[in-house]
Amino acid sequence: MEQILEHFRAITAIPRCSFHALQMKEYIKAFALTCRFDVQEDEAGNVLCQKGVPKICLQAHYDMVCIGEVDSIKIVEDKGILKAKNSTLGADNGMGMAIMFWMMQHHHNLECLFTADEEVGLVGAMQFKMPLKAAYLLNLDAEEAGEIYIGCAGGVDVIASMSLDFLPLEKEHLIYEISAFDFMGGHSGVDIDKKIPSAIKALGYELLGHETISLIALGGGERRNAIAKSAWAIVATKTPLHVKDSRLHVKRVEKHTYTTYIAQSTFIIKALGAFAQGVRAWDRDLDIPSVSINLGVLSQEGDTLRMDCALRAMDDENLAILANETHAFFSALGFDVKQEGWHGAWKPDVSLFAKKSSREHESFLSLCPF
Repeated sequence: MEQILEHFRAITAIPRCSFHALQMKEYIKAFALTCRFDVQEDEAGNVLCQKGVPKICLQAHYDMVCIGEVDSIKIVEDKGILKAKNSTLGADNGMGMAIMFWMMQHHHNLECLFTADEEVGLVGAMQFKMPLKAAYLLNLDAEEAGEIYIGCAGGVDVIASMSLDFLPLEKEHLIYEISAFDFMGGHSGVDIDKKIPSAIKALGYELLGHETISLIALGGGERRNAIAKSAWAIVATKTPLHVKDSRLHVKRVEKHTYTTYIAQSTFIIKALGAFAQGVRAWDRDLDIPSVSINLGVLSQEGDTLRMDCALRAMDDENLAILANETHAFFSALGFDVKQEGWHGAWKPDVSLFAKKSSREHESFLSLCPF
Protein backbone atom coordinates (compact mmCIF):
# COMPACT_ATOMS: atom_id res chain seq x y z
CA MET A 1 0.00 0.00 0.00
CA GLU A 2 2.82 2.42 0.85
CA GLN A 3 4.35 1.94 -2.60
CA ILE A 4 1.03 2.87 -4.21
CA LEU A 5 0.84 6.01 -2.05
CA GLU A 6 4.36 6.92 -3.13
CA HIS A 7 3.21 6.75 -6.73
CA PHE A 8 0.21 8.91 -5.83
CA ARG A 9 2.41 11.57 -4.24
CA ALA A 10 4.58 11.64 -7.37
CA ILE A 11 1.49 11.99 -9.57
CA THR A 12 0.12 14.80 -7.39
CA ALA A 13 3.33 16.81 -7.88
CA ILE A 14 2.68 17.00 -11.65
CA PRO A 15 0.19 19.57 -13.08
CA ARG A 16 -2.72 17.79 -14.80
CA CYS A 17 -5.73 20.06 -15.10
CA SER A 18 -8.07 19.07 -17.92
CA PHE A 19 -6.72 20.25 -21.30
CA HIS A 20 -3.39 21.10 -19.61
CA ALA A 21 -1.96 17.68 -18.71
CA LEU A 22 0.87 17.34 -21.23
CA GLN A 23 3.50 16.93 -18.50
CA MET A 24 1.47 14.14 -16.89
CA LYS A 25 1.06 12.37 -20.23
CA GLU A 26 4.80 12.43 -20.85
CA TYR A 27 5.44 11.12 -17.33
CA ILE A 28 3.10 8.16 -17.98
CA LYS A 29 4.87 7.30 -21.23
CA ALA A 30 8.33 7.52 -19.66
CA PHE A 31 7.30 5.40 -16.68
CA ALA A 32 5.74 2.73 -18.91
CA LEU A 33 8.92 2.49 -20.97
CA THR A 34 11.02 1.93 -17.84
CA CYS A 35 8.70 -1.00 -17.06
CA ARG A 36 9.31 -2.37 -20.59
CA PHE A 37 5.78 -1.74 -21.86
CA ASP A 38 4.97 -0.95 -25.46
CA VAL A 39 3.47 2.54 -25.58
CA GLN A 40 0.99 4.03 -28.07
CA GLU A 41 -0.73 7.41 -28.14
CA ASP A 42 -3.73 8.53 -30.21
CA GLU A 43 -4.80 11.96 -31.45
CA ALA A 44 -6.96 12.57 -28.38
CA GLY A 45 -3.98 12.15 -26.05
CA ASN A 46 -4.93 8.71 -24.73
CA VAL A 47 -1.94 6.54 -23.77
CA LEU A 48 -2.13 2.74 -24.18
CA CYS A 49 0.56 0.59 -22.52
CA GLN A 50 0.81 -3.13 -23.35
CA LYS A 51 3.05 -5.97 -22.22
CA GLY A 52 2.93 -9.72 -22.82
CA VAL A 53 -0.43 -11.44 -23.32
CA PRO A 54 -2.85 -9.46 -21.14
CA LYS A 55 -6.15 -10.92 -19.95
CA ILE A 56 -7.33 -7.60 -18.55
CA CYS A 57 -6.94 -3.91 -19.34
CA LEU A 58 -6.86 -1.46 -16.43
CA GLN A 59 -8.10 2.03 -17.19
CA ALA A 60 -7.94 5.44 -15.49
CA HIS A 61 -8.01 9.06 -16.65
CA TYR A 62 -5.00 11.28 -16.05
CA ASP A 63 -6.62 14.73 -15.80
CA MET A 64 -8.22 16.17 -12.67
CA VAL A 65 -10.69 18.86 -11.59
CA CYS A 66 -8.56 21.85 -10.61
CA ILE A 67 -9.91 24.20 -7.95
CA GLY A 68 -7.70 26.33 -5.72
CA GLU A 69 -3.91 26.36 -5.54
CA VAL A 70 -3.30 23.44 -7.90
CA ASP A 71 -0.01 24.68 -9.36
CA SER A 72 1.68 23.29 -6.26
CA ILE A 73 -0.61 20.88 -4.42
CA LYS A 74 0.30 20.50 -0.76
CA ILE A 75 -0.71 17.11 0.67
CA VAL A 76 -1.50 16.90 4.38
CA GLU A 77 -2.45 13.82 6.41
CA ASP A 78 -5.33 14.10 8.85
CA LYS A 79 -6.03 11.01 10.98
CA GLY A 80 -4.75 8.69 8.26
CA ILE A 81 -6.57 10.49 5.45
CA LEU A 82 -4.70 12.40 2.74
CA LYS A 83 -6.06 15.84 1.92
CA ALA A 84 -4.92 18.83 -0.10
CA LYS A 85 -4.38 22.25 1.45
CA ASN A 86 -6.32 25.01 -0.34
CA SER A 87 -7.00 22.94 -3.45
CA THR A 88 -8.54 19.80 -4.87
CA LEU A 89 -6.44 16.68 -4.21
CA GLY A 90 -6.78 14.84 -7.51
CA ALA A 91 -7.40 11.40 -6.01
CA ASP A 92 -9.93 11.22 -8.84
CA ASN A 93 -8.28 9.57 -10.70
CA GLY A 94 -4.77 9.80 -9.28
CA MET A 95 -5.29 6.77 -7.07
CA GLY A 96 -6.36 4.70 -10.07
CA MET A 97 -3.19 5.73 -11.88
CA ALA A 98 -1.06 4.95 -8.83
CA ILE A 99 -2.49 1.42 -8.67
CA MET A 100 -1.77 0.96 -12.37
CA PHE A 101 1.83 2.14 -11.94
CA TRP A 102 2.34 -0.43 -9.17
CA MET A 103 0.76 -3.16 -11.32
CA MET A 104 3.03 -2.25 -14.23
CA GLN A 105 6.05 -2.74 -11.99
CA HIS A 106 4.94 -6.20 -10.83
CA HIS A 107 3.13 -7.87 -13.76
CA HIS A 108 4.37 -9.03 -17.17
CA ASN A 109 1.03 -9.68 -18.89
CA LEU A 110 -0.95 -6.48 -18.56
CA GLU A 111 -2.63 -3.71 -20.50
CA CYS A 112 -3.10 -0.19 -19.09
CA LEU A 113 -5.11 2.60 -20.69
CA PHE A 114 -4.74 6.21 -19.51
CA THR A 115 -7.48 8.41 -21.01
CA ALA A 116 -7.37 12.18 -21.47
CA ASP A 117 -9.71 14.98 -20.39
CA GLU A 118 -12.33 12.83 -18.65
CA GLU A 119 -13.43 15.57 -16.26
CA VAL A 120 -14.66 17.79 -19.09
CA GLY A 121 -16.89 15.28 -20.86
CA LEU A 122 -15.04 11.97 -21.35
CA VAL A 123 -13.21 13.59 -24.26
CA GLY A 124 -10.40 11.03 -24.52
CA ALA A 125 -12.60 7.98 -23.99
CA MET A 126 -15.11 9.17 -26.59
CA GLN A 127 -12.35 9.50 -29.21
CA PHE A 128 -10.36 6.37 -28.30
CA LYS A 129 -9.50 4.28 -31.39
CA MET A 130 -6.49 2.09 -30.52
CA PRO A 131 -7.00 -1.71 -30.50
CA LEU A 132 -7.09 -3.44 -27.12
CA LYS A 133 -5.60 -6.90 -26.60
CA ALA A 134 -7.40 -7.89 -23.41
CA ALA A 135 -10.92 -9.35 -23.40
CA TYR A 136 -11.91 -7.43 -20.24
CA LEU A 137 -11.49 -3.81 -19.13
CA LEU A 138 -11.61 -2.73 -15.49
CA ASN A 139 -12.06 1.00 -14.89
CA LEU A 140 -10.41 2.24 -11.68
CA ASP A 141 -12.27 5.54 -11.42
CA ALA A 142 -14.19 4.51 -8.29
CA GLU A 143 -15.39 6.66 -5.39
CA GLU A 144 -15.50 4.18 -2.50
CA ALA A 145 -13.07 1.50 -1.38
CA GLY A 146 -14.51 -2.01 -1.49
CA GLU A 147 -17.19 -1.19 -4.06
CA ILE A 148 -17.45 -2.43 -7.67
CA TYR A 149 -19.44 -0.17 -9.95
CA ILE A 150 -21.83 -1.77 -12.42
CA GLY A 151 -23.24 1.36 -14.05
CA CYS A 152 -22.69 5.06 -14.58
CA ALA A 153 -24.82 8.07 -15.41
CA GLY A 154 -24.61 9.60 -18.84
CA GLY A 155 -24.06 13.31 -19.18
CA VAL A 156 -24.34 16.34 -21.39
CA ASP A 157 -23.43 20.01 -20.92
CA VAL A 158 -25.87 22.82 -21.66
CA ILE A 159 -24.40 26.28 -22.20
CA ALA A 160 -26.70 29.30 -22.22
CA SER A 161 -25.32 32.66 -23.37
CA MET A 162 -26.78 36.12 -23.84
CA SER A 163 -25.50 39.21 -25.66
CA LEU A 164 -25.98 42.07 -23.22
CA ASP A 165 -27.26 45.59 -23.78
CA PHE A 166 -26.51 48.36 -21.30
CA LEU A 167 -28.43 51.38 -20.04
CA PRO A 168 -27.06 54.44 -18.20
CA LEU A 169 -27.31 54.54 -14.44
CA GLU A 170 -29.46 57.29 -12.98
CA LYS A 171 -28.30 59.66 -10.26
CA GLU A 172 -30.78 58.10 -7.79
CA HIS A 173 -29.16 54.67 -8.10
CA LEU A 174 -27.29 53.18 -5.15
CA ILE A 175 -24.62 50.58 -5.94
CA TYR A 176 -24.03 47.43 -3.88
CA GLU A 177 -21.99 44.25 -4.10
CA ILE A 178 -23.73 41.06 -3.01
CA SER A 179 -21.42 38.07 -2.51
CA ALA A 180 -21.69 34.43 -1.51
CA PHE A 181 -18.40 32.81 -0.58
CA ASP A 182 -16.94 29.98 1.49
CA PHE A 183 -19.79 27.64 0.57
CA MET A 184 -18.92 23.96 0.97
CA GLY A 185 -18.75 23.02 -2.71
CA GLY A 186 -18.70 19.49 -4.08
CA HIS A 187 -18.78 17.30 -7.17
CA SER A 188 -21.87 17.62 -9.35
CA GLY A 189 -22.08 13.82 -9.63
CA VAL A 190 -21.27 12.07 -6.37
CA ASP A 191 -22.24 15.00 -4.11
CA ILE A 192 -25.39 16.22 -5.83
CA ASP A 193 -27.67 14.35 -3.39
CA LYS A 194 -25.96 15.64 -0.23
CA LYS A 195 -28.03 18.84 -0.05
CA ILE A 196 -24.91 20.96 -0.55
CA PRO A 197 -26.04 24.54 -1.25
CA SER A 198 -24.92 26.26 -4.44
CA ALA A 199 -23.55 29.77 -4.05
CA ILE A 200 -24.92 30.68 -7.50
CA LYS A 201 -28.41 29.51 -6.56
CA ALA A 202 -28.26 31.31 -3.19
CA LEU A 203 -27.36 34.53 -4.98
CA GLY A 204 -29.98 33.99 -7.68
CA TYR A 205 -32.79 33.38 -5.24
CA GLU A 206 -31.83 36.45 -3.23
CA LEU A 207 -31.87 38.61 -6.35
CA LEU A 208 -35.29 37.22 -7.26
CA GLY A 209 -36.68 38.65 -4.01
CA HIS A 210 -35.84 42.26 -4.91
CA GLU A 211 -38.24 43.62 -7.52
CA THR A 212 -36.45 46.89 -8.31
CA ILE A 213 -32.87 45.61 -8.50
CA SER A 214 -30.76 45.81 -11.69
CA LEU A 215 -27.54 43.99 -12.49
CA ILE A 216 -24.29 45.74 -13.36
CA ALA A 217 -21.96 42.73 -13.37
CA LEU A 218 -21.98 39.18 -11.97
CA GLY A 219 -20.13 35.90 -11.84
CA GLY A 220 -19.66 32.72 -9.85
CA GLY A 221 -18.68 29.08 -9.72
CA GLU A 222 -15.41 27.29 -10.38
CA ARG A 223 -16.08 24.40 -12.77
CA ARG A 224 -19.08 23.22 -14.77
CA ASN A 225 -19.13 19.91 -12.89
CA ALA A 226 -18.58 21.41 -9.42
CA ILE A 227 -21.25 22.76 -7.07
CA ALA A 228 -20.46 26.47 -6.85
CA LYS A 229 -18.57 27.63 -3.76
CA SER A 230 -18.78 31.35 -4.53
CA ALA A 231 -20.81 33.90 -6.49
CA TRP A 232 -21.16 37.67 -6.63
CA ALA A 233 -23.12 40.47 -8.26
CA ILE A 234 -22.77 44.25 -8.52
CA VAL A 235 -26.29 45.66 -8.47
CA ALA A 236 -28.09 48.99 -8.73
CA THR A 237 -31.18 49.95 -6.74
CA LYS A 238 -32.93 53.14 -5.73
CA THR A 239 -33.57 52.06 -2.15
CA PRO A 240 -31.16 50.84 0.56
CA LEU A 241 -30.42 47.15 0.12
CA HIS A 242 -30.67 44.51 2.84
CA VAL A 243 -30.22 40.82 2.05
CA LYS A 244 -32.53 38.21 3.53
CA ASP A 245 -30.11 35.27 3.26
CA SER A 246 -27.66 35.38 6.18
CA ARG A 247 -25.07 33.44 4.13
CA LEU A 248 -24.73 36.38 1.75
CA HIS A 249 -22.73 39.54 2.30
CA VAL A 250 -23.63 43.01 1.07
CA LYS A 251 -21.58 46.21 0.96
CA ARG A 252 -22.00 49.64 -0.56
CA VAL A 253 -19.85 50.46 -3.61
CA GLU A 254 -18.75 53.89 -4.80
CA LYS A 255 -21.06 54.90 -7.61
CA HIS A 256 -18.45 56.60 -9.82
CA THR A 257 -16.90 53.17 -10.52
CA TYR A 258 -19.84 52.19 -12.75
CA THR A 259 -21.87 54.04 -15.37
CA THR A 260 -24.26 51.45 -16.84
CA TYR A 261 -26.45 48.49 -15.88
CA ILE A 262 -27.59 45.42 -17.85
CA ALA A 263 -30.82 45.98 -19.78
CA GLN A 264 -31.76 42.27 -19.59
CA SER A 265 -31.43 42.16 -15.78
CA THR A 266 -34.98 40.91 -15.24
CA PHE A 267 -34.53 37.88 -17.52
CA ILE A 268 -31.16 36.96 -16.01
CA ILE A 269 -32.48 37.18 -12.46
CA LYS A 270 -35.48 35.03 -13.40
CA ALA A 271 -33.18 32.42 -14.91
CA LEU A 272 -30.96 32.27 -11.81
CA GLY A 273 -33.87 32.27 -9.39
CA ALA A 274 -36.04 29.73 -11.20
CA PHE A 275 -33.29 27.29 -12.20
CA ALA A 276 -33.99 23.95 -10.43
CA GLN A 277 -30.57 22.93 -9.10
CA GLY A 278 -29.83 19.40 -7.88
CA VAL A 279 -31.59 16.04 -8.02
CA ARG A 280 -34.57 15.91 -10.36
CA ALA A 281 -35.47 12.19 -10.00
CA TRP A 282 -34.53 9.28 -7.72
CA ASP A 283 -34.07 5.57 -8.48
CA ARG A 284 -35.76 3.78 -5.58
CA ASP A 285 -34.43 0.33 -6.51
CA LEU A 286 -30.77 1.43 -6.50
CA ASP A 287 -31.35 4.24 -3.97
CA ILE A 288 -29.37 6.77 -6.03
CA PRO A 289 -30.18 9.91 -8.04
CA SER A 290 -31.37 9.00 -11.53
CA VAL A 291 -31.56 12.54 -12.97
CA SER A 292 -29.69 15.64 -11.78
CA ILE A 293 -28.42 19.04 -12.95
CA ASN A 294 -25.82 21.54 -11.80
CA LEU A 295 -25.40 25.19 -12.74
CA GLY A 296 -21.65 25.23 -12.26
CA VAL A 297 -20.34 28.47 -13.77
CA LEU A 298 -21.79 31.95 -14.22
CA SER A 299 -19.47 34.23 -16.18
CA GLN A 300 -19.55 37.63 -17.86
CA GLU A 301 -16.96 38.68 -20.42
CA GLY A 302 -17.56 42.10 -21.89
CA ASP A 303 -21.07 42.16 -23.33
CA THR A 304 -21.66 38.39 -23.09
CA LEU A 305 -23.14 36.48 -20.15
CA ARG A 306 -22.77 32.70 -19.98
CA MET A 307 -24.20 29.95 -17.77
CA ASP A 308 -22.60 26.48 -17.87
CA CYS A 309 -24.68 23.52 -16.69
CA ALA A 310 -23.74 19.85 -16.24
CA LEU A 311 -26.61 17.35 -16.67
CA ARG A 312 -26.63 13.66 -15.66
CA ALA A 313 -29.09 10.77 -15.98
CA MET A 314 -28.99 6.99 -15.56
CA ASP A 315 -30.57 6.41 -18.97
CA ASP A 316 -30.27 8.16 -22.32
CA GLU A 317 -33.99 8.87 -22.69
CA ASN A 318 -34.23 10.91 -19.48
CA LEU A 319 -30.92 12.60 -20.23
CA ALA A 320 -32.30 13.80 -23.57
CA ILE A 321 -35.53 14.97 -21.90
CA LEU A 322 -33.60 16.96 -19.28
CA ALA A 323 -31.33 18.48 -21.93
CA ASN A 324 -34.27 19.57 -24.06
CA GLU A 325 -36.18 20.95 -21.06
CA THR A 326 -33.14 22.95 -19.96
CA HIS A 327 -32.63 24.16 -23.52
CA ALA A 328 -36.24 25.35 -23.67
CA PHE A 329 -36.04 26.99 -20.22
CA PHE A 330 -33.12 29.23 -21.14
CA SER A 331 -34.40 29.88 -24.67
CA ALA A 332 -37.70 31.18 -23.30
CA LEU A 333 -35.78 33.80 -21.30
CA GLY A 334 -33.86 35.05 -24.32
CA PHE A 335 -30.64 33.03 -24.10
CA ASP A 336 -28.83 31.37 -26.97
CA VAL A 337 -28.39 27.72 -26.01
CA LYS A 338 -26.16 24.88 -27.15
CA GLN A 339 -25.51 21.33 -25.99
CA GLU A 340 -22.10 19.64 -26.05
CA GLY A 341 -20.13 16.72 -24.62
CA TRP A 342 -22.90 14.11 -24.80
CA HIS A 343 -21.88 10.72 -23.37
CA GLY A 344 -24.44 7.97 -22.99
CA ALA A 345 -25.41 6.23 -19.78
CA TRP A 346 -24.03 2.85 -18.74
CA LYS A 347 -27.09 1.01 -17.54
CA PRO A 348 -26.42 -1.00 -14.34
CA ASP A 349 -25.89 -4.71 -15.00
CA VAL A 350 -24.54 -7.44 -12.69
CA SER A 351 -22.50 -9.23 -15.36
CA LEU A 352 -20.39 -12.39 -14.98
CA PHE A 353 -17.28 -10.20 -15.08
CA ALA A 354 -18.66 -8.02 -12.27
CA LYS A 355 -19.34 -11.10 -10.14
CA LYS A 356 -15.87 -12.50 -10.78
CA SER A 357 -14.26 -9.14 -9.98
CA SER A 358 -16.23 -9.01 -6.74
CA ARG A 359 -15.06 -12.49 -5.70
CA GLU A 360 -11.44 -11.67 -6.51
CA HIS A 361 -11.67 -8.43 -4.59
CA GLU A 362 -13.12 -10.11 -1.51
CA SER A 363 -10.38 -12.74 -1.67
CA PHE A 364 -7.72 -10.01 -1.85
CA LEU A 365 -9.16 -8.13 1.12
CA SER A 366 -9.19 -11.32 3.23
CA LEU A 367 -5.40 -11.59 2.72
CA CYS A 368 -4.61 -7.92 3.48
CA PRO A 369 -3.03 -7.11 6.85
CA PHE A 370 -4.89 -3.76 7.12
